[in-house]
Amino acid sequence: MTAAPAQRGVDAVRLLGADPAQRPPYRLLLTEAWSVAAYRPALPDPATLPDGNGQHVLVIPAFLATDLLAAGLRAFLRQCGFEPHRWGLGVNWGPTPRILDRLLRRLDLLTRDGPIGLVGVSMGGVLARNLAYERPSAVSHVVSICSPFRLPVPTTIGPLVRLCAPHYCGTTDLDRLRQPLPVPSTMICSRDDGIVAPAHCWTDQPGAKVVEVSGSHISICRNPAVLRTVVQELAGDIRGPGCAVAPSAAGRMPRSPATRL
Repeated sequence: MTAAPAQRGVDAVRLLGADPAQRPPYRLLLTEAWSVAAYRPALPDPATLPDGNGQHVLVIPAFLATDLLAAGLRAFLRQCGFEPHRWGLGVNWGPTPRILDRLLRRLDLLTRDGPIGLVGVSMGGVLARNLAYERPSAVSHVVSICSPFRLPVPTTIGPLVRLCAPHYCGTTDLDRLRQPLPVPSTMICSRDDGIVAPAHCWTDQPGAKVVEVSGSHISICRNPAVLRTVVQELAGDIRGPGCAVAPSAAGRMPRSPATRL
């Protein structure tokens, strides 16, 4: 997914041409909208979680979101002893040449003293994975949260993605996104996701871990199970063996061996 300003435009069919039957029910969009105002769970106690020991972490927000949406996640990471960083690029429109180039520069700036962790929410996780492919020596761990990288993606916000796709980098390597990462990774999926089909948010990767949670997509950064998982994975406190999950015959997230929270 290397930026190439001279070649723009990604085929929306390759991004979104999945079987409509796999798309989350549109009725779940009501639950997503309701969660924005109503979902205010108690956060985990940082004292019960491993210490981040000052580890630097770059947090990349979701599609059409800014750093504001992930502010709570960054604040929690800071409470747990990490040094979280904003992405600082405004609205995440997706893999435009400008965003790909500036995000790579951002990573290079933050990793002058050594590799850092990456946490990407939804589309942010797709961009985080791309950074790991481009700069494996600069990344210690990638945590993707409800990130759709198994293409094409069944999603309830397809029209919005189609509007942005003509501005995406024309040399984007879409096939690479689902290939094994060259660094440790954790893929968090939600069985209740009303935006992206959860089966498209993980792949079978040696050394990787898949964690299935419940809860809406939009409010996923407030989800206590997600917060605990992010801290534990970045701190290396993997409680139990890693889970490389193979797709089932129906292409759905199998109940085992994925970790369920």
